[in-house]
Amino acid sequence: MGTTHLRHALRADLPTIVDIWVDAFTDDPFFRWIEPADDRWPTFGTAWLTLIAELTFERGHTLIVDPPAAAIAWVPPDIELVNADAVTRAREVIAAHAGETRADEALATFVAARAHLLEEPHWTLQYIGVRRSEQSSGFGSAAAAPGLVRCDADGLPCCLISTNPKNVPFYERHGFRVAAEVPTPDGAATLRPMHRAARATFTD
Repeated sequence: MGTTHLRHALRADLPTIVDIWVDAFTDDPFFRWIEPADDRWPTFGTAWLTLIAELTFERGHTLIVDPPAAAIAWVPPDIELVNADAVTRAREVIAAHAGETRADEALATFVAARAHLLEEPHWTLQYIGVRRSEQSSGFGSAAAAPGLVRCDADGLPCCLISTNPKNVPFYERHGFRVAAEVPTPDGAATLRPMHRAARATFTD
């Protein structure tokens, strides 16, 4: 990994962030369960991830690594990202691309997974994605580290929902632990809610 710079995203960065995420999640078991067709994945992925990027840009903290290899979105403890309007919009996106049944199944799985997140105030690592050509190069850790430092400084835990079992070891290296495994109705994919306790910080 060469010299990188992690900065807060501008609205003009949103298409680049979506492009990074669409590439990063191309082989994601959960998202490809929603849209398994290779020729339709870019269209669905772009629609879904644009929705998420817009929500986190407006209500959270969305950051991008320059040069544009990775992007991460955080939701602070005093913000509710998933309100009734967001759920409606999310269902509409899935239904438009994958049908009504898959939309109902996907949202039911999301709801079941979110039931395992912490009730106490916590940060949420909503999404982190690294371009496939840059994975295993340290960009993911570089993107996540400042946010985790913030969690520790605030003395607050952090939650996320992993959509890909291959990413679990990465999160575990950064202090997260799997809280539950929530399969889709047909068992084809599994969501894994994960928790990370705040680590003690020391000052002079």
